[in-house]
Amino acid sequence: MNILLTGATSGIGLETLKCLIDRKNKVFAVARDFSKISDLLILHSDSIIPVTFDFKETDNIEKIFTEINLVDEKLDALIHCAGIEETIPLTLYAPSKIKNIFEINVFAGIELLRHFSKKKYSNDGASVVFVSSVMGVLGQPGKIGYCSTKAAILGMVKASALELSKRKIRVNAVLPGVVNTPMTNKLFSQISANNVEEIKAMHPLGIGEVSDVVPTIEFLISSNSRWITGQNFIIDGGYSIQ
Repeated sequence: MNILLTGATSGIGLETLKCLIDRKNKVFAVARDFSKISDLLILHSDSIIPVTFDFKETDNIEKIFTEINLVDEKLDALIHCAGIEETIPLTLYAPSKIKNIFEINVFAGIELLRHFSKKKYSNDGASVVFVSSVMGVLGQPGKIGYCSTKAAILGMVKASALELSKRKIRVNAVLPGVVNTPMTNKLFSQISANNVEEIKAMHPLGIGEVSDVVPTIEFLISSNSRWITGQNFIIDGGYSIQ
């Protein structure tokens, strides 16, 4: 398969990249900085095609597709892992901050999907997976911006699944709980030890690992999920059932 993967150098994106190349896929990996995985790029130079891009440049997203230059091939899947997390009290929010997080977490995803859905870039029957968050269906103090963006993704998934069904393109999302990633570690460094323990206690099965999320992503881009679209899969160790 030819797969476009964003956020490929860290967290869930990096673990997804490793799994995809182990399955002999060709991955067009999108990230801002590939220095963190330079050894992996050298080792799998035939399977990983790096594409340097900053998703703050929403208006230039088609550049990703033109740079890939598939020629006689097309993409079979899009996996959008890139995004940002922030914890900010409502009193400190300003329109510019809201716009920034929506730009990266929502607008970039919609623009990616818009270009991916063009016949010149993707095959009929292709699959799209967005990495949202369980915060898209739950709330948490200090996360009004983040929760709003992740909820927006869920609406976008349902609407686009219907619109793209004429080409049998499936669109789904995975909604992880708190997973052990660099983004999570950054969050934990910004809050008190008591808050960290409270967050961990909210997950009956404990904090997740990236390897707990990736199998569902792999399933959703495979032919085994050919009759699944417009769905949001919660993977959170029981966080949302309490």
